[in-house]
Amino acid sequence: MAKIPRISQLTSAQEDQLIDYKKKWQNLIFSTESSSEAAIQASVETAYHCLNLSTPEIYIFESLFDIPDSFWSSSCWQNLGNIASLQNRLLQPLIAPVARQVAGQLWGKLWNISPRLEYTPLYPKGWSQDVRQKMQIDAFFKDRFGFRHCSRIDFCQGILGCTLDVDTWNALYGLVQQGGWLFPYEHLCIAVQKRLIHSVRLPWGAKNKALVDSLTRPESQVLAGLQLAALESVAGHSQRAFDCWVKTISIAQERLSGITQDFAFLAIIQQAKPITTYTDMDEYPFTSGATSPLASNVWDKCQQLIQLIETPELRIEAQAILDDR
Repeated sequence: MAKIPRISQLTSAQEDQLIDYKKKWQNLIFSTESSSEAAIQASVETAYHCLNLSTPEIYIFESLFDIPDSFWSSSCWQNLGNIASLQNRLLQPLIAPVARQVAGQLWGKLWNISPRLEYTPLYPKGWSQDVRQKMQIDAFFKDRFGFRHCSRIDFCQGILGCTLDVDTWNALYGLVQQGGWLFPYEHLCIAVQKRLIHSVRLPWGAKNKALVDSLTRPESQVLAGLQLAALESVAGHSQRAFDCWVKTISIAQERLSGITQDFAFLAIIQQAKPITTYTDMDEYPFTSGATSPLASNVWDKCQQLIQLIETPELRIEAQAILDDR
């Protein structure tokens, strides 16, 4: 049997399509749009079935900040089974067959369709160690090259006509399209619609902030926004940190009430100290140890918030934080 020649170069039209694919995958790997629960449910079921696994219990949340405390003690944790790395298990069998159809130099060129990605989920600050151990994210997200493999395969099968196992690819691409996080076990899969990340830096920082702003529940917006404020402070951007922090105050005042609002105010005060203790790199780029010029504004705001806390125990706790600064 004659050996089928490998594809070694792109036509002019394919070069143009390569540019389009780069834009496509930049949007795919960090989408600001949320898939519907029905679409996520279908893609997860398809992936499990493709791997000859039974359909698990599927729980879908808008963000990690929307998981209720009661969920961690629910019966779903009693029969997890093994961790199921859906995306990696679907991806690995596709790489070699496609690579055999493309010459080495071109195969290397297509490596850069998807930008390099290194990010971690923005986990809620109050999660216990036990909860963090339960939430084992799909190993695909820990591998900074996972999306690069996917984008290269996508171009090869879509534009170059390379053959592959269509069912496996469709199952994998279906998961990638959802744009969120997956925490899959054999009998349980937690899917998160919005992929909030632990970063405020380029190139994903602006999109990450837009995702936080789009959260449905104001409680989630407040808690996620506080963590973005802390990250801005650590990065040395005091004004941005302060603006983000003040924005969460407005959300708490305008959209929350009762005990929920009191807890939000307490969380805001608890997160105030980091905003005042990092070097402001915008104001003092060559100075180590300079504190935020906005420190007094922060503490003035905190004092105002304490007066708004109606629950006596929470007001006392908030005042103790202020007295201990």
